[in-house]
Amino acid sequence: MSSRPTRSSRCRRRHARRRTPIIVGIARAELSLPGARNLKDKRRLVKSLIERIQHRFRIAAAEVDHHDRWRRAAVGFACVSTSTRHAHEILSSIVTYVEREGEIVLMTFDVDVQ
Repeated sequence: MSSRPTRSSRCRRRHARRRTPIIVGIARAELSLPGARNLKDKRRLVKSLIERIQHRFRIAAAEVDHHDRWRRAAVGFACVSTSTRHAHEILSSIVTYVEREGEIVLMTFDVDVQ
């Protein structure tokens, strides 16, 4: 039997040296929908906003609370990056994007990057 390391253990050691950090940024936006007249309006507004943000920023997003309240919504966002600064930049850009929305009012936006 050879004392030489196997190929798979050599590969693992080589890749272990090049590890980059995985940074996860999450955010929760509390939204007010003063123009919504019913749950159908609310769903249309929130769904449209989520789809546009997902497409523009390439992040995960979903409505996470207030499902039965038609003038209120909570949306969660998540992004993965190799840099804390980049994750903060992405989430800050989402704040700016939501604030420019005409029919949606951003009440709070809580961010956590780890």
